Amino acid sequence: MEKILLINLKKFGDTFQSAHLINTIKTLNPDTQVDVLCFEESAKAAKTLRGIGNIFTINRKKIISFYKNNIYSDGLAFNAFHEALEDVIRSDYRRVINYSNDKVSTYISSYLSNSMEAEVFGIRFDSKNSVVYSDPFSIILNDVNTTTHFTPFNFNDTYHYICGVEGHQNSQLKIKSNSSHDQTAVENFDRLRATKQDRSEDVNIVGIQISSASATKDIPKKVLIETIQLFIDSDNIVPILLNAPLDEERELIKEINSNFDHKLVSVEADFIALPSVLKGINLLLTPDTSVKHVADLVGTPCLEVSLGEAPFLKQGSINPKSAIISRAANLRVFKEGIEDRDSVIEQNSALRPALIYHTTQALIGSEQNLDLDVELDSEFCVYRPKKVQTGTLFVPISGPFKPEFEIRRLLARPLSLKLAGREKTQDQSIEEVYQTIYERFDRRTISKVVNEEKHALSDLTKDLLSTLRGLIQTQEDRRKATYFVEALEKLISRCFDNSLSAFPTLFFRARLESLNATSLEENFKEVEGLLYDLKSNLQNCFNILKEVEDFKNKDMESSTNISPRASL
Repeated sequence: MEKILLINLKKFGDTFQSAHLINTIKTLNPDTQVDVLCFEESAKAAKTLRGIGNIFTINRKKIISFYKNNIYSDGLAFNAFHEALEDVIRSDYRRVINYSNDKVSTYISSYLSNSMEAEVFGIRFDSKNSVVYSDPFSIILNDVNTTTHFTPFNFNDTYHYICGVEGHQNSQLKIKSNSSHDQTAVENFDRLRATKQDRSEDVNIVGIQISSASATKDIPKKVLIETIQLFIDSDNIVPILLNAPLDEERELIKEINSNFDHKLVSVEADFIALPSVLKGINLLLTPDTSVKHVADLVGTPCLEVSLGEAPFLKQGSINPKSAIISRAANLRVFKEGIEDRDSVIEQNSALRPALIYHTTQALIGSEQNLDLDVELDSEFCVYRPKKVQTGTLFVPISGPFKPEFEIRRLLARPLSLKLAGREKTQDQSIEEVYQTIYERFDRRTISKVVNEEKHALSDLTKDLLSTLRGLIQTQEDRRKATYFVEALEKLISRCFDNSLSAFPTLFFRARLESLNATSLEENFKEVEGLLYDLKSNLQNCFNILKEVEDFKNKDMESSTNISPRASL
């Protein structure tokens, strides 16, 4: 029996999200044992996932207290850390998945790679502390997704590619639930539905997660209260409030409920009961929380309100029956602390309850179309997760999105597949992206983007040729090294371009930073090889643009006269 260790040292949401990958691995190889290494506080979430073998934990608080307290030697922290890994080391894994992709998990992966000769999926460090990528998708996860605004793959898809199991995701239940809790939830929610069945034959329970981990990601209270009132006034929606067993959330529930004479039903659920609750409702309304990932695992549609730094392009709901409300993706800053907190909260207050209400009605099937007018909302967009052969696209449906940006963002996926050398086996996935682009955007805008990208690639090609010329001259005369360094710096600066030309440059930079040559001559030779690889990748980029142009000539159903606004 093969044993795999998945290292996940992140938060609850990442723990739940990893269930998709674990389920895929177990489906393809039922006899494989997947064990998890996580922080102690995440173990209660990990225990709810199906398909997990052993759960090993690290007591982070204990290690940090030893390290930060001047009374203790740092050696105590090291010993506590090593003791936490003893059972892992004894288990002798041959494959390790670095799911966290952070420094600690990467050091652990590196240690296990050396001590067990384990194959690491993701990144690890070599003996010189340089990053080693297991495959090109590790570069996408570590360098591309963290730099460019055109996120080509969400985390779930990226991990599937890294592990070589893309295209095999399924809708099986991926989380445990208690049958008794399931039955209780069904009975209680049916009683709630009955309170409005004199007004509608189809009454829906909408569960509302009232808060997130950050004020900048929370749905503003005024917006939330007005939205709940719209639900109450409707004929077909019964709202309920959801909270975790935490004092601060209980107090917030009381505050919200005081606006409704404390008549709203609230449901408090821990990780054991939460799957039963989510299976019993028709829709989850939530800001960026771990609860949305649980909703995905049980198949419950979700209306995610993505505000502040919430990274919906990386970690948004992937259920195709869900939707995501967000500012246009080109306006979002997906990193905490970059934007002024008060400014973000003020921007969030522009969200209109009517947008949430009508999107909810569209998702539960009561409204066929969601055609946003300026009167309804002029600042927020609606995105839908769309399943393709190898994962999920986030497609703009309505609102003031920027077509040029969205076309580039969608094109980033086939471009990344081409750069990663995976396009030959994923032709259907690539064509699905092209078809989505031509369905959603007019041909004139698509042609404009393609032509602009060609110009950007031409400029990048000039910088590449200058760098190659500088390298050759430096090899012949070291006194000309300054010219080469300046040309190389200019080339690498293309990583931050607001065009798709950043992608081949990011791949080049990642590989350049991983060089481990022991002599100047070897360095020259390896850099030259990388530059010629970049030259080949630029041709791949031109080929993608040519494919996009040629695709419009193919017979596509409903490819003409399609409105940029579509139904949910």
